[in-house]
Amino acid sequence: MPTRYVWVQTGIPPKCKLQPYEKDRLKAVADKFVDEFYKPTFIRPPPPDERFNYVVDFSTKWHGAYLQFIARYACPGPNAISPFFEIAFARLGYFRPDRWSLWARRHNDQWIDMGHQMTTEECFKEMRENPWFHL
Repeated sequence: MPTRYVWVQTGIPPKCKLQPYEKDRLKAVADKFVDEFYKPTFIRPPPPDERFNYVVDFSTKWHGAYLQFIARYACPGPNAISPFFEIAFARLGYFRPDRWSLWARRHNDQWIDMGHQMTTEECFKEMRENPWFHL
């Protein structure tokens, strides 16, 4: 039996591509935000109980049209598969000039859109205030 496909327009705009200089500029701004907010706020000394993971560093990297914020965890326990692992906990999705979508990662590795068509300053303010982005 033949399969028929129907084209249906969705409300999701197409992903725009950034120029390399635009990516570098935003990454520099995001790295500064990470250095000023995330590193002083959420990096703490190791817990006394060595069975639990803890945050040791934060970074950013581009993944397609998304700038991801990444937390690096240490795994000091005796049953750890590796001594460290990294997980992206937030991302900025680019859709048009100076407008971003802010996403948070859920516990089941799905992304939630926490804000749409925001400026970078609005995104960083939301990340400071919203508990979804606090580790």
